Amino acid sequence: MSNAENTSGRYILTLPLKTELYQEHILEKRFRLGEQLYNKFLNFEKKKYFEMTKRKDYRNAQSLIKDFTYQIKSLNNASDISKETKKMIQDFKKQRKEQYDIIYNIKKMFNWSEFGFGMDMKKYRGYYKKNLNSQICNNLAVRCFRAFEKMEEELIKDQYRSDEDKVNPCVHYKRKDTLKSLCGSQNTTGIRFILDDEKKAGLVKWQGLEFSIDLAKCTLYEWKALQSEICYCAVKREKIKGKWKYYIQLTLKGHVPDKFNKQTGELKRQLGKGNVGLYFTSTSLTVSTEDGVKTYHLEIKNHEDKKTELSQKMDTSRRATNPDNYNEDGTSKEKSEIKGWHFSNAYKKYRAELYEIFRKECEEKKLLQEILANVVIASGDVFNCNKMDFKFLQRNLGRKIQAASPSMLKSVIERKLSYHGVSINEISYSKLNPVLEEKNISKKNLEDMATLISQF
Repeated sequence: MSNAENTSGRYILTLPLKTELYQEHILEKRFRLGEQLYNKFLNFEKKKYFEMTKRKDYRNAQSLIKDFTYQIKSLNNASDISKETKKMIQDFKKQRKEQYDIIYNIKKMFNWSEFGFGMDMKKYRGYYKKNLNSQICNNLAVRCFRAFEKMEEELIKDQYRSDEDKVNPCVHYKRKDTLKSLCGSQNTTGIRFILDDEKKAGLVKWQGLEFSIDLAKCTLYEWKALQSEICYCAVKREKIKGKWKYYIQLTLKGHVPDKFNKQTGELKRQLGKGNVGLYFTSTSLTVSTEDGVKTYHLEIKNHEDKKTELSQKMDTSRRATNPDNYNEDGTSKEKSEIKGWHFSNAYKKYRAELYEIFRKECEEKKLLQEILANVVIASGDVFNCNKMDFKFLQRNLGRKIQAASPSMLKSVIERKLSYHGVSINEISYSKLNPVLEEKNISKKNLEDMATLISQF
């Protein structure tokens, strides 16, 4: 019935909404308007970003920062660092800071900040106020700012990569039905949740819509969570068997309530004792504890044959209903020549089946990772792992990374450890490589690598 996760002293409780048909139509409209607003606002901010980055002083500052960084790295990597070298490094750092200040001032001039995005959103949100209140619009502006921040981080990393390894990041528009949640910022206006302790029922109110939640069958964990103070609410949707299902996500203050084993009455999610070494690869996790070493393969069973069959059926149906959109040799025409696409009911049926396979795979992966994370945190109380850039690995190992999702597993383990105030110590390969050469250990030897990491 629920799902919870912790984010810095707050956690999320997800409860299903009971919706009527007319309410589903209104919710669908609001999510569609949310996508339109996000795309319009993103387009406006993209133009502003290009105006900002094409300035000569901005480009010069970026190139100088890159040069200073290379010089600092080369001086730091020198075998003998004299006093003069240290002084040069300090001078380069000061000069680099001056260039960072120039970029900061340019961004300030263009009002390029989270607050500035909120101010820009005022120009757009008036048209949508009957369906999307100001809090939801501001939240969409924050998401847009986060997307640009993420892109800028990857662009900085790209400067120091070779041409073959460059990711070339960009911000993306929301495609149809890709906006999965609309979120407020407080529980007093917009999306509100009201708890009735006596009737054991909940009520969600959102601009003329009311949804009742029956809490009579809720678990002890959910009831304890609902006693916490609510920070803000979000309405989330998920497509299951071709139909949208809606949920309320409550962000609650405090610590996640404890879970107890119904049979034994013992606490769940308890930490063990001892050092634990976690060695992540693109498809597996090797755990080294005092009891021994064990390797867990993260890839789930793929239904590639069924996916391929459905994709071929969809392509055949799409070609049959849109013959004017294809050339004689079977290739698709240019975008400017295509007037539109028409999809048959058979196509929509196959598409829903394909989405359902992807959804089930995703749910299976999440469940397995939650179970594996519980096994890991019960193994010890000091955790070390190898540092890996999974985002960078996606370029060459995209399909393997997608099937195994090691980064997602790592974040689940970190979240569960945060309940106990414990964090994972990441060990970079710059520290590992000298020891590997000394002990003649291969990175392909998973058990030895995990054992070595546990000893740091």
